[in-house]
Amino acid sequence: MSISSVLLSGLSGLRAAQTGINTVSQNIANANTPGYVRTEVTLSPLTQIGDASGVRVEGVRRAADRFLATASYIATASQGAATARADLLTRAQSTFGDPSKSSSMFGMLDEFWSAMTEIGVDPSSALRRGDAVSSLQTLFAETQRVGQSIQDLIGEADQRISDAVQEAQSLMDRIAQMNQEIRLTRSTGADSSGAENAQSALVDRLSALMDVRVTQQPDGGIHVRTSGGALLVGVEAAKLSYTPNNASFTTQGVITINEQLGTQANLEPLLLGGEIRGLLQARDVDLPGLAEALGGFTATLADSLNAVHNENSSSPAVSSLVGRQTGLLGSDAIGFTGQAIIGITDAGGALSQRLTIDFDARTITGEQPATTYSFSGGTITDFAAALDAAMGAASPPGNASFSNGVLSLDVGSNGGIVIQQDPNDPADRAGRGFSHFFGLNDLVSRPNPLFFESGIQGTDEHGLNQFGTISYRVRDSAGRFVANRTVEITGPLFAPGSTWNDVLNALNAPGTGLGEYGSFSLNSSTGQISFTPIAGYSVSLLQDTTTRGATGVSFTALNGLSEASTAGRAIELDVDSAIAANPSLLAVARPDLTSLIGSRIIEAGDNRGATALVNARDTIRSFSASGILTPQATSLANYASRFGGEVARLATDAQRAQTGAAAVATAAADRRSEVEGVSVDDELMRMTVYQNAYAASARVIQAATDMLDVLMSLGYR
Repeated sequence: MSISSVLLSGLSGLRAAQTGINTVSQNIANANTPGYVRTEVTLSPLTQIGDASGVRVEGVRRAADRFLATASYIATASQGAATARADLLTRAQSTFGDPSKSSSMFGMLDEFWSAMTEIGVDPSSALRRGDAVSSLQTLFAETQRVGQSIQDLIGEADQRISDAVQEAQSLMDRIAQMNQEIRLTRSTGADSSGAENAQSALVDRLSALMDVRVTQQPDGGIHVRTSGGALLVGVEAAKLSYTPNNASFTTQGVITINEQLGTQANLEPLLLGGEIRGLLQARDVDLPGLAEALGGFTATLADSLNAVHNENSSSPAVSSLVGRQTGLLGSDAIGFTGQAIIGITDAGGALSQRLTIDFDARTITGEQPATTYSFSGGTITDFAAALDAAMGAASPPGNASFSNGVLSLDVGSNGGIVIQQDPNDPADRAGRGFSHFFGLNDLVSRPNPLFFESGIQGTDEHGLNQFGTISYRVRDSAGRFVANRTVEITGPLFAPGSTWNDVLNALNAPGTGLGEYGSFSLNSSTGQISFTPIAGYSVSLLQDTTTRGATGVSFTALNGLSEASTAGRAIELDVDSAIAANPSLLAVARPDLTSLIGSRIIEAGDNRGATALVNARDTIRSFSASGILTPQATSLANYASRFGGEVARLATDAQRAQTGAAAVATAAADRRSEVEGVSVDDELMRMTVYQNAYAASARVIQAATDMLDVLMSLGYR
């Protein structure tokens, strides 16, 4: 080996050792930098014509383990989803309060039952009636607060999705920029580990927002995809877009990817983890499930109280009864079977007239005077006219009217009105009695229909106003846009005699309706219209501008086909305004309408109505599926307990999932750190090795220099 080879060998050793020392120094300096991956020098022998001639620095590479990195991305995404979901559900649970405390919604319900029980001790006490009414008002004020809080959380989740999408876009853009920088750096043979570390930190943050998979590219840089296969970063970054909508009871948009290409691709089904996935789960499933269950619970409570209250009477009986908004028209069939009894009292509470309504025979029979009135036409208008005539002949005379969906009865200030079911053949329309269905003596009211068993038939005229529209959006199982469909009440649908069957046919028509994606059907027993999607499709309501006559009630509000009509009940229910203003109108008596004409039927000390209201708490009834609550047959008391338990279970399960995901993420990060992280002790050992190598290479050069000097002094040429 020539002296020049020895000098070059030593010089290459110096350079290699210097590169190693610099690399170790950089590692030690970044020992505590989050996300930093230590770098290593790759060396290889340098040969010339088969002879060793030094050492070559092949490059500086990061000690990254792609398998551990992938495991870390998966764990981080799971933690991000679980954390976002647990945060929202824990806060949702807190809005309900501690069930054991009187300040919670469930505690307020118990306070109301207690107040009603107290009325039974002294039904004539104005103070106790006031306490009961106040307790019920407080309860519904709380359900309104809780219901609105859940809607606010849904709006917050939607806004956080928008913020997360914007952050993800920024990260993807920077990752794509780093790809270019890494490729350029590598092409010049320079060290690209700094840019790769910076890019790795960006990917780590992106994995918390959405689950990602990273593929290394031969020329440097990476491709990033979601677990579902959506390419987020390739040659360029994909373009994500989302527009938030914070309005309550609305249909939110979807996260689109590369919308500028005209694909209308929905990213959401391709996200299997990450904060965005957790927010989507909370916004679209968990929180709406809570809202729906709350709406169903409060509506069932209100309807149960109204069923009893409509059989009761205040003392003295009220002179005017104004019903609820039914959404029905005067041209609709009266639709009742069985019998109901209306008692008219004089100023002293004595029964002056008894009107027996036989819906099967379509007659109203009065006793004082003894007269029969027919509503053989069978419509609500016919019935109201017959009832008006019957009440007009009573003493004191009264009147009845049906206008814009509301039935009203009045006998002036010198009398009272009491309505009850016939004990042997009770009136029935879609499962509710006469007074209960029309809400003539409701304790709890709502501007829109409280229940959706309207009793309409397919052959009834639909009565929807011209030019009203019902619009739906259809997506497939992957969340991709399929179609928008709008049915407008115009043309044949607005022709005289057009029925509910015609509306159903229009909604179910393929091509113009939703026939390819599901079907609308009418339950002949209840009159409620429902929609069943075909597997593989999801259908969401975009807009409903229809109204039925002058009722102000839309198609979806009448049938409970929107979140606003179902979950919205929790926000809109309240004590009837007349009772709230005058608690003496609280009906806690149970008159006997089988008494003789002239008998006093209402006593101030009658507590049978109050007892019946309290008994409603423990009466077994059927509850349909509502949000997070399954269909069941139980009492109101048990249903409230189960509701509270389901709210707690949902939040607890989310918290447990978060704890488990955090533990897995920590373990994955620790394992990755063991391989990729910096150990100062190990780096100091490497520093010593490189320092010794540097010194050895320097001695080789020095020895070769000394040898050359000796040879020169001997005159060696």
